Amino acid sequence: MTKSRNSVSRFVLEIFSIFLGVTIAFLANHWNELRKERIIERKTLEEIAIELQSDLSDIRNNMKGHELGIDAVNMFQDYNHGKPVNYDSLSIYFERLYRDYVSITNTTAYETLRLRGIEIITNDQLRADIVNLYDFAYEIIQKLEEEYYPAQFHKNYFNDISEYYKEYIEIEGQRIRFVKPHKGKPDQKMLLILREIKQWRLFNLMSYQETEKGILKLIEDIETELNQ
Repeated sequence: MTKSRNSVSRFVLEIFSIFLGVTIAFLANHWNELRKERIIERKTLEEIAIELQSDLSDIRNNMKGHELGIDAVNMFQDYNHGKPVNYDSLSIYFERLYRDYVSITNTTAYETLRLRGIEIITNDQLRADIVNLYDFAYEIIQKLEEEYYPAQFHKNYFNDISEYYKEYIEIEGQRIRFVKPHKGKPDQKMLLILREIKQWRLFNLMSYQETEKGILKLIEDIETELNQ
């Protein structure tokens, strides 16, 4: 009887040992997989943060371009109304009336994240903010700059602007130079064109400003996540 009990005890102990060994091995493997995922998550967030800094620089350059475009409109509105303006400044700002910009954003790290699985970002809010920036905010400024018809300044207004101001300029090589004051009453069509350009540049600028805020917040949140 004692021998039988000992056999049962050994059997139970062996079963328990096997179960414990399998469980430990499973947990160790699971922990190792989680560790690998956290390393990948951290590396991905670091790559996104680097690309966001570059995006921030490009966006600010475009914002500056639209601000100069608004300054150009203001200057030509004064010129059309017969107000004194600097002709050299007119010459410099002329092309800024109709100049377009291209939205350049770096999406390599984000595309890699999507291939790996967006769920690898464990912070739910951070994950949502990343998706919102790349799939919504970036898409808006890209469409405004490159696809939305009313905001295509060169395509819409270059011919009218060139035709209207041709009698006030001289062309020296690659340089356009204004040489005489505006005459007569301001042309209503040109005033409408200038107004339209200004309104759309203000709208583009507002969109960029919102995107800039989103980028700055996302960079800060990524840094916070990496420092935890």
